[in-house]
Amino acid sequence: MGVLKRKQEHEPITFKLPAALKREIEALRTRAEEAGFDLGETITAAMWRLCKQIKAELDGSPRPGRRANGRVSGQAAERVQ
Repeated sequence: MGVLKRKQEHEPITFKLPAALKREIEALRTRAEEAGFDLGETITAAMWRLCKQIKAELDGSPRPGRRANGRVSGQAAERVQ
């Protein structure tokens, strides 16, 4: 197994965010770059995890705290709030 990784092809994506969240991301990007980190790669990894979770929910995979109909159970709902 090699250690080299191929460069991934990147495409821009556009979606609307609340202005406060956009400002927060921009501030974090600045801080991350100053510290030598790549916030874009971190967000990409988080988006992959989110896509996997959404796909599982849409496919009907059961998750702890969820009923078969996809609604949050009482205890799980209390944790969310």
